[in-house]
Amino acid sequence: MMKLIDITRPIFTGMTVWPGDEDVIIERTSLISEGSAANISRLHAGVHAGTHIDAPLHFLDNGDSVDKIDINLFAGRVKIIDTQESKSIRYEHVKSVNKEEAGAVFFKTSSSMRTLEEPFDTAFAGLEYEAAAHLVDKGIKVIGTDALSIERYGNKGNEVHKLLLGNGVLIIEGLLLKDISPGIYNYICLPMLIMGSDGAPARVVLSK
Repeated sequence: MMKLIDITRPIFTGMTVWPGDEDVIIERTSLISEGSAANISRLHAGVHAGTHIDAPLHFLDNGDSVDKIDINLFAGRVKIIDTQESKSIRYEHVKSVNKEEAGAVFFKTSSSMRTLEEPFDTAFAGLEYEAAAHLVDKGIKVIGTDALSIERYGNKGNEVHKLLLGNGVLIIEGLLLKDISPGIYNYICLPMLIMGSDGAPARVVLSK
């Protein structure tokens, strides 16, 4: 029987989000204990909270929304690369990547050691442009990271996002890879099907 490994960060009230994003609030709007027929909750959150995907529309005004992304990108083989000792994800980390081995790459950085209860870390490791360009050239179509963004904080041009999304690369952010060893896995990423959206929360799992 296949064993699934959950690499999704839970969503909860007050969790860490990207600076400027909506705060996450989960509230119970109906209670059985107060005479209602059922317990009902309301979720208030941005579409880039926790583990989520970026659609091309996120940084490309004419890009595809979540509902238009090729569904075949949401499952396949992934190579997990450990870059925890580095302040950025560099070409040296990805130079040996090839799509015959795996069509997706997930980066395990120092962000996996942090929880979303801690203050936002502006010094997280982002993917350098040279490394991103190499992955595009190699035909990698899915790139994931345990940070809340694939691109370093403060990069106002958003060149890495635009390069990846402009070349049809699915970006998955906010993964939880703390207990995951480097290697080759199967992955499944199931984002919410939000029509017209630039992003969506996702449940992501691995299997061997």
